[in-house]
Amino acid sequence: MRAAVVVAAIALSTAACSVDGDAVRVPDLAPRTVSSDAFPFGPATTVPAAQVPNAVADITFTPLRSQNQPADCTPSRVEASSAQVRVGPGGASGGTMTVMLTRASDTFDDYVTGLRECSDFVLGGTVGTRVTTNIGSVADDTVVSGRTLSSNGVPYARVYEMVAQRADLRLYVQNRFAGHDFSAAERSATRALFDAAYETAFAD
Repeated sequence: MRAAVVVAAIALSTAACSVDGDAVRVPDLAPRTVSSDAFPFGPATTVPAAQVPNAVADITFTPLRSQNQPADCTPSRVEASSAQVRVGPGGASGGTMTVMLTRASDTFDDYVTGLRECSDFVLGGTVGTRVTTNIGSVADDTVVSGRTLSSNGVPYARVYEMVAQRADLRLYVQNRFAGHDFSAAERSATRALFDAAYETAFAD
């Protein structure tokens, strides 16, 4: 499994350019992102702004410069400029836990429909990496799924994933690991992190 390389946390305020060239403040999602010490297997690191676009592509399975195959299975892009991404250790399986809070361009229903209609696709920008998805439970604003990444028919990574969305604010929590050794304790810990991240993200 490809290792996630994360540099020390950097606190940045980001800005985007409007059509007329004026600077426009991007809403700061940091206060709505769960704290690094909420990660159950050790503190997380905040991904620096320069690395966020790559992290977003990896988390959402949306290539930066290509399309998935079939092309209709390329997810709608989420906003990288304001995204907050934190990565920490994933437990005994040796994986990584990731929390990302961002703004989405599609609705939650659209996202779930995409999961269902694209349960098997080839990830763009890779040499034949196939992603298969099994959807678990779906609630009003939350979906649980399991993904498997394979090369030449051989699985090399798995992702236990929970996604929630209210309006355009979308939360991803993933535990990415290799092999089949994902324990019930790790699953429970990932769910607990999701619960904490959910409360922080969608607090009134």
